[in-house]
Amino acid sequence: MENRLLQLMADPAYQPLKQHDLIRELGVQPRDRSSFRALLRDLEKAGRIVRLRKNRWSLPQATRYVEARITSLPGGDAIATAADDPAREFHIDRTHLAGALHGDRVLLELFRRRMRDGVERHQARVVRVIERFLRKIPGVLIRGPYYWYVIPDHPRIRDNIRVTGAASGITLRENFHVVVELAPWEGPGEGLLGNVVEILGRSDDPKLPVRILLRNYQLEEAFDDDVERTARSRSAKLTEDDLAGREDARALIAFTIDPEDARDFDDAVSLVSISDGWELGVHIADVSHFVPLGSAVDREAARRGNSVYLTGGFVPMLPHYLTSDVCSLAPRIDRLTYSVWIRIDNNGKVLGHRIAPSIIHSRARLDYDQVQQHFDRPSSSTIPSEIRETLEAMWSLAATLRRRRMALGALDLSMPEIKCELDESGRPAVIRRRGALQAYHLIEEFMLLANVAVAEELSARRSPALYRIHDEPSEEQWAAMAESLAKLGIRHAPSNKSEINQICAEVAGTPREYIVNLTILRHLKRALYSERLSGHFGLGFPKYTHFTSPIRRYPDLIVHRLLKSLQAGRRPPYTREELQVLADHCSTTERNADEAEAESLRQACLTYYEAQLQAGRTGPYEALITGVNPRGLLIELQESLQRGMILFRDMRDGDFIVDEEAGRARSRDRQRVYRIGDTVQVDLLRVDTRRQRIDFTLADPASRGAPPEGRRGRHRIR
Repeated sequence: MENRLLQLMADPAYQPLKQHDLIRELGVQPRDRSSFRALLRDLEKAGRIVRLRKNRWSLPQATRYVEARITSLPGGDAIATAADDPAREFHIDRTHLAGALHGDRVLLELFRRRMRDGVERHQARVVRVIERFLRKIPGVLIRGPYYWYVIPDHPRIRDNIRVTGAASGITLRENFHVVVELAPWEGPGEGLLGNVVEILGRSDDPKLPVRILLRNYQLEEAFDDDVERTARSRSAKLTEDDLAGREDARALIAFTIDPEDARDFDDAVSLVSISDGWELGVHIADVSHFVPLGSAVDREAARRGNSVYLTGGFVPMLPHYLTSDVCSLAPRIDRLTYSVWIRIDNNGKVLGHRIAPSIIHSRARLDYDQVQQHFDRPSSSTIPSEIRETLEAMWSLAATLRRRRMALGALDLSMPEIKCELDESGRPAVIRRRGALQAYHLIEEFMLLANVAVAEELSARRSPALYRIHDEPSEEQWAAMAESLAKLGIRHAPSNKSEINQICAEVAGTPREYIVNLTILRHLKRALYSERLSGHFGLGFPKYTHFTSPIRRYPDLIVHRLLKSLQAGRRPPYTREELQVLADHCSTTERNADEAEAESLRQACLTYYEAQLQAGRTGPYEALITGVNPRGLLIELQESLQRGMILFRDMRDGDFIVDEEAGRARSRDRQRVYRIGDTVQVDLLRVDTRRQRIDFTLADPASRGAPPEGRRGRHRIR
């Protein structure tokens, strides 16, 4: 029946038919109709046929229909990434989503539309939701005049969900937060329906935000008993069998450098002087030795895809016993590793590499702040004396490697990281930017070299492999980047990495450095995992993979297994088709983790500023104007990157003419002009944690805008 169906659809004269028409055309007997409907669903799920509008079935037409995954944008529109080529992205207007939600696998119909500027541009609309990504959604329960409904807590879901029932034993109580299980997608224009399956608690429950966050992003902190039992069946004590076939590197001066609050230690480094330069050792926890492919632990790690680092919380990829004991490269204890030794000359040029299973004995557990302090204030150093000489050689080598990498075309986008520290009760106490930049760069450069070496090793074998890829921006992305940069006063449109770096160098050290770098970053494609080798645009590497973090990233564990099988002369443990599925899955879980981490930090910052407002500590804060719209100025605080808004209605001279194209707002009396990239002093005005919104007001007359025209020489790029 499958062959007959596909042959019918492949006929050039075939026109898409509905299910009952296909049954009649193929002569399906009544007793076989149930299995025929199941066949249609299975072929659709496999992507071999597609269901079009009005429930008509056809073979996929690559020029017109594309299977993709949805990423919702804050304003309501979405970006769809093609399933067969993650580099292909399509913008979808909110009116063309047809009920698709964030993360859904959908079928897109491509079309061209003439825009107001007269240019025809590619557009896409959702014609079918193939698979829901979020099947259970938390939200607050409201009793309407005719039915109950749930207002989703998920920041990317804008539509309410009508409640059609509740699980056994659940009583509906207004204003309680619940979890609703969505009914299957019913078609374009149909509202969201679902049953309440879990009660999360009242709005004043202090633990509610964490419960909501975990369910919004489908995260589970605990492992089931089978996974924990399997993990603990492996003793941490090493045997002779464990050491067989390994290079003994325990005599090396090796150590780890991680954040002070690191949850796991999966990479150590060593450096030895040799005749033609240096031999750098990058030693990675050999997780694959302890987690066999297909085991209960492996299946759960594959499902999770990666660890997730929340503010004040942690969702590990592997059970704690493995991450903190068996695999972790703790100091002063023998640990199994997979090492990459890289020969480098004194100018930072790589001369060669070798890769082998090994065993090391880490001499120390250092953190970034500790290393940075050693070089900034040597008199107060806490670095053990036996590793100081090695660390100082590493510091110099890393600086050389970074200069060389930038000279060879890597993007130099300097983006600050924000850290929120909690007090003993778990409430946000301090928000600050992460420091120790040079110490981060030291480890970053060494890990990059190891990842490149492994990618070169895999590609040379011409066997199935997994790579980390980053494609060049499309023509539309280059154009959008130029348009956004023009609002910041940057008139020359970049078209390659060299021109991007030139712009970044020109704004370095100015108030606009962050917003320019952020604008460029927003118009780049996202790095992905892929079974195809296509290079990494941002890093400037033709071959690149992820090898250095198998405790927290499943793709790294896959790469370890692939490399081991190749070096042992065995068949690869994965086919290309399996790697394609895993690459897509891990790219999705990575994006989900990134969003969860950002949401967790955003919630903590909102809670922090709410407490500041209640305590009367309203400012002033230095802020950067990042956008303008008819309602007001969009800003980000310099200290925390907290986003907010200054509403025109809250300003003394609140009657403004807004030019969104130019990124400018001018008071109607022409006395004040505010532009994207200007810095202002602001005070807290309102904090709405439910809507995740903060409003600010200008702090003093001195920060009430620039003169009306062009006298901004220190900000302007020539």
